[in-house]
Amino acid sequence: MEFKEKNILLLCHDHADLDAFCSASIFKEFLGSKKIKSVIAAPMHINDQALNFACVNKIPFTLNPHLEEYDLICLFDFNDYEQLGPLRKSFTVLQKNGCFNVIAYDHHEKEKRSIGSGFIDANAASTTELLYALEGKNFSKKMCFFVCLGIVEDTGKFLVASKNTFEIFSKCLIKSGKNYSDVLEFIKMRVSKGERIAFLKAANRSKIVELKKALILTSNISFYQGDVATKLLEFGANITLVTGNEKDGRTVLSTRAETSFKEENNFNLMKHLLVPLQKIVGGEVGGHSGAAQWKGNANSALVLKECIKILEKKLNN
Repeated sequence: MEFKEKNILLLCHDHADLDAFCSASIFKEFLGSKKIKSVIAAPMHINDQALNFACVNKIPFTLNPHLEEYDLICLFDFNDYEQLGPLRKSFTVLQKNGCFNVIAYDHHEKEKRSIGSGFIDANAASTTELLYALEGKNFSKKMCFFVCLGIVEDTGKFLVASKNTFEIFSKCLIKSGKNYSDVLEFIKMRVSKGERIAFLKAANRSKIVELKKALILTSNISFYQGDVATKLLEFGANITLVTGNEKDGRTVLSTRAETSFKEENNFNLMKHLLVPLQKIVGGEVGGHSGAAQWKGNANSALVLKECIKILEKKLNN
């Protein structure tokens, strides 16, 4: 799509993480090199890492943008209406009325309810990796460093990374002129007391389910389900399932799968677990092969019970 002469919004998902914000920043740099202006935004909030990144690199952004002011909206790291937060209603109405065009840049599985078409590749470990695959030959040193940050953060320091991810990371790190320690230092954040307590509670509540082909670790925690699910992989599990409840009362399930396990068993969390779960208990799903999430009204006990049934059928043969 032609970008010139358009008012362009680079929109991250609500509670934008480092991969989302780095991706939007890379694209802003890319458009800037072609003398095309754009604005980075998020619905209501960006996380601490993304905020630190924006401050250090002096990258301006806005929250709760006026969508009607833009001709083209590029989505980064999501393609699901659910992740629009408080912008969901206005976005849906304006899009339906043809007020703007939409292009998605995302590494999560494409669903029937996806917001728009674009560049969506569930095989990419991060959206920054996806952008490099599309336009990497034109990336500057700074843009390559941003790619590295997104990859390391979204893979949990390569816990869920493919061979292709390592290859792209290596190329970008070399071109950036940085060392791996520079990447780690930049993404390093102090773990809050609340997060530490959440990790410890989740570990204490965890239960082991042993299948023929997998060790599954389940737990329940009020906050940080995604972070906890990633952390629990370090304990030796092949698959982690962490449930909790959102403020609106809905149940949330965050899942993670170890990379080597996925490759050896041709396993995909979306295809082999969450989509089948959705058919049974309803709700909404999103994610990719190694990290995915379900949200709905079924209670946590039922969700975990059905997950284990699905995994038993898949992994006990």
